[in-house]
Amino acid sequence: MDDENAFGMLFSYHGLEDDEYRSDDTTDFVNRFSTFQRVVINYVAETPPGTGCCALDLGHAIYVEVADGDQSQNLITWLRAGSEKLKEHDLQVACFISHGGRWVAQAPAELQPKTPGSDASGGLRLISVSRPSEPFRRVLYADTASHGLPDEDSAWGPGVYVDLEAVEALGLSLKNRPTTLHVAGAEYFRVGR
Repeated sequence: MDDENAFGMLFSYHGLEDDEYRSDDTTDFVNRFSTFQRVVINYVAETPPGTGCCALDLGHAIYVEVADGDQSQNLITWLRAGSEKLKEHDLQVACFISHGGRWVAQAPAELQPKTPGSDASGGLRLISVSRPSEPFRRVLYADTASHGLPDEDSAWGPGVYVDLEAVEALGLSLKNRPTTLHVAGAEYFRVGR
């Protein structure tokens, strides 16, 4: 296994629960959810953020990871453009970019179901989708923070958020110091609604 740095980007369907429970008729929700998936997957496939990128459908969000150095364009601009494509379909989204270390196999294999150890019982299906990835964890923390805590006005809300570590790793400098939002040791700031 190798340890390397990577950028992680998350497209999260922020309004998922609101859309799901808006009506007893599930047809509209299924159409909206399918649109979210289709738009993100097509965007990543047609305009990949770099070579060797990997995408993971999490149900409520789609995560995209690319090794540091393999990016082919400005990732913040890329993330914002993806967010705009989703908003064209009237989808409420929160998008995030982070940077950090990840572990990768020296010879990557296709993802497949794994057979659990002999101590597992009950027909458990175990599917491995990632090795330890700091950017993956960080964008999931930020996605949670965008929803806030129940009965508190702490939600970041929908928008496009950039981790300061990603800014530094991209070699960008900020003209002024934005107000940062903190979660699990990461500092994010909003670059768009």
